[in-house]
Amino acid sequence: MDYAWIIQINFLNLTILGIILYSVCKNYDRQIRQRYFIKALITAMLSFCADINWGIIEGKIISEPRLANFLTNSLYLISTIILSYYWFCYVEYALGAAFMNNKLVRKLIKIPVFIIIIGVIISYFNGFLFYIDENNIYRRGNFIILHTTLCHTYSIFTTIHAVIRSIKCKVYVKAIEYRILAMFLFFPFGIGIIQILLPYIPTVSSGITLSFLYIYIDLQNLLISVDTLSGLNNRTQLLRYLGARLKANPQEGKLYIFMLDVNKFKKINDTYGHIEGDNALIQCSNALKRANKDNNNFIGRYGGDEFIIIADLQSDFDADLICEKIRNELAKICKEEKITYDLSLSIGYASYKKEMRTMQNFIAAADEKLYEAKKARDLMAKHA
Repeated sequence: MDYAWIIQINFLNLTILGIILYSVCKNYDRQIRQRYFIKALITAMLSFCADINWGIIEGKIISEPRLANFLTNSLYLISTIILSYYWFCYVEYALGAAFMNNKLVRKLIKIPVFIIIIGVIISYFNGFLFYIDENNIYRRGNFIILHTTLCHTYSIFTTIHAVIRSIKCKVYVKAIEYRILAMFLFFPFGIGIIQILLPYIPTVSSGITLSFLYIYIDLQNLLISVDTLSGLNNRTQLLRYLGARLKANPQEGKLYIFMLDVNKFKKINDTYGHIEGDNALIQCSNALKRANKDNNNFIGRYGGDEFIIIADLQSDFDADLICEKIRNELAKICKEEKITYDLSLSIGYASYKKEMRTMQNFIAAADEKLYEAKKARDLMAKHA
């Protein structure tokens, strides 16, 4: 067997993960989930290093003692189970799993890692997981399947959890993120089947690399679609979504668009400063999220102090209910956050009509209703 290409493939995988690690560390924001992502990357790279040394030993490129071979394979088995553990923690923190806040549960989650570490130590004496034969060649032990099973237990659990959360999640951007996280298992699991049949081909390391690369690129693309201040969909994503909905020929009078803006936002900025102005936008965004948490309505920041909601509704009555929910949630937030100034939203909405034809006309119809709402509010304030 030509071990040189195995070493080359692992060096390539190591380089790719190194580039991802550098990029992630450069933008490190100290979130706990990001710490686990970095740890997962590092342990994956350690497993690749072990794989490289395994190729050197097995290919007799450099003569190394049996102990070095044993330690190399031990490092591989331990680093891969730790990688699975770190990935589990990363995904569960990303999903906001409540059980991750429980100290006892966090300790129980580590049990598979300790099982493999103990199994590796035992293997030195009786070949429990693996052994090195008299010719200094790696051989599988009778219980090597335990390592594969425990690694996949971590991955399968998080994959199923991410899929369930993506289905249940009502926030469009979050649902996409959860679907991306659910894809991690796809490459190593699929390619890993090949390695079971052909144990001397480094398919798992390539699968892990492809998974990290896929998820990193997709999450970066997702960030491009998110407004960093509010956490809502940004204007680009909003227009993309609305364009797709209109291309699907929605039923007339059932697709609604809401245009909202913050009342007297300039005054808030001028009086309390831009930091408080940003806080006002964040609280308004939170009100929109809370008011729409039980539905699939699409929420986005259109620009400045303007927001848009796209919803499938049966009538104007349902639209009025959403408006009322938004106002109530914002009032609750103002009370919770002890906001002393008047923070409120004006809302205008329109249902889709065939004669509108374009996305611009649809938005303009809601904008016109928003203008009427603001005008009526100003008139009421004037006579108050």
